[in-house]
Amino acid sequence: MTKISLEDRKAHAMRLRQEGYNCAQSVIMAFGDVTGLDIDTAARISSGLGAGLGCGELCGVANAMAMAQGMLHGPEAASKAPSMKASKELLDTFASSNGNRLRCSDLKGKPDVRPCNELVAQGVEILHNYFEEQ
Repeated sequence: MTKISLEDRKAHAMRLRQEGYNCAQSVIMAFGDVTGLDIDTAARISSGLGAGLGCGELCGVANAMAMAQGMLHGPEAASKAPSMKASKELLDTFASSNGNRLRCSDLKGKPDVRPCNELVAQGVEILHNYFEEQ
């Protein structure tokens, strides 16, 4: 489905991080071509998701991946189950690469601190591969 290369998408997400966008924003904004979200809307709806919803809970990258894949499913109730299944699969993949951790505070905790840029790149790759398969 995607036409933008993985390398270009990761580079775009890293530029967004350098511009000051949070982890969630950087991920979802890098997929506007797939989600149909314009960059301003994507930035606004994901602004509160960084730093684990601002309180160290679910990683912003994980939140953004779930939101982005959800844009492929329709708004009707019948789309809920496939969307939740896809979110679980994406987040399971992300967690398995990070010591089965999804909480921001756990990912950022010692002794195995994961830099946000590394997590963003990882999330972009997982999501890119998911969209490629759709």
